[in-house]
Amino acid sequence: MLIHGASGGVGQFAAQLAKLAGATVIGTASTRNHDHLRSLGVEPVGYGPELEGAVRELAPDGVDVVIDLVGADALERSDSLMATDARVGSITDGEGALARGGVYVFVRPSAEDLALLATLIDEGKLSVDVAQTFPLDEASEAYRVLAEGHVRGKIVLTP
Repeated sequence: MLIHGASGGVGQFAAQLAKLAGATVIGTASTRNHDHLRSLGVEPVGYGPELEGAVRELAPDGVDVVIDLVGADALERSDSLMATDARVGSITDGEGALARGGVYVFVRPSAEDLALLATLIDEGKLSVDVAQTFPLDEASEAYRVLAEGHVRGKIVLTP
């Protein structure tokens, strides 16, 4: 499985859940986040020109699943890296995912899913990396930091 944006808050959850399901996970991330991804059992690769070669070295026959959490050209760069009948999902590029026979994923609140995640966290099977906390009255600053990108983990607002 190739996860674009594996060191972000959503990416870390996706990577850990995939590992729990038995998948081998390759994750794109900035070099500064590679050690963290390794600690989660993910094979890190950079976003730059080395992406295709690094993924091919780890998955010579291509990846079976691509998850796009960053948008931009992530799916286009993945086209040559996918095995036959690979599955594609994106939270940012619905048209690109659908054009590849994949799915566009949009958040749907689910108490059942949240309870499962909480159980996995309580059991130590899933970790949450908190990048930064902000008081609620600084929500606009928290959003600015998030919008800049390159946040590893979750941003939390506190009362």
